[in-house]
Amino acid sequence: MTAVNIAASKRHSRIIIATDAASYYSNGVVSEFRSKVRAVPEWPAVITGRGNAYGQDVAARELSRRASNFDELISIVSRDLPLIVEEFRLDQYFELILAGFFNKQPMVFFIRTPGEHNSMGDWPAYFACPVGPTLFGPWPSADLIAAAGFVNPDPDNGPEQIASGLRELLELQRRTPAEDGFSRVGGYAEITTITPMGIDQQILCRWPEDRIGHRMSTLNREH
Repeated sequence: MTAVNIAASKRHSRIIIATDAASYYSNGVVSEFRSKVRAVPEWPAVITGRGNAYGQDVAARELSRRASNFDELISIVSRDLPLIVEEFRLDQYFELILAGFFNKQPMVFFIRTPGEHNSMGDWPAYFACPVGPTLFGPWPSADLIAAAGFVNPDPDNGPEQIASGLRELLELQRRTPAEDGFSRVGGYAEITTITPMGIDQQILCRWPEDRIGHRMSTLNREH
């Protein structure tokens, strides 16, 4: 599952997002490495998510065309996302995570299409709702968390400390296997920072052992 980790800091008036870059087939074989953050710099805001990448791309493109700013996006997304899914026949499940400044406050919203892979539990389809100041997922195993002594990033910490914590979480997520024993997190780690002044995106690190056409090991060995 795509790693998406977000901290929305009112204290620092910014949203910091850490994602990996691996897209893969259902069997875990890597199909490509690409940014999973779709930026709308004129708002400024981003749309990221999990699930079918094509569905996310189309939905992000169409929603950013239909809304003139982030506040309007939140007001129309529950109405327009099902229309977009029907128009473009986006029948494979995906989730959208919408991050930006709502009523001038840094906020994160979640919405999903119908399907059985809801990462947020019993969240109803096409219902957009704020998720709080942090959103981390998938969550690493308890053993990895304990061994690393990992502490959740606090949105009130300094921006560099938040970014460092999100990067550490990505490394733990990379080492957490899917049901087949292979990782679903890889390629490179990207950090995205949204402020009222704009969007900054940087690559934090790369995992050169990950290769297109192969599955990714939690032990950093090639397969």
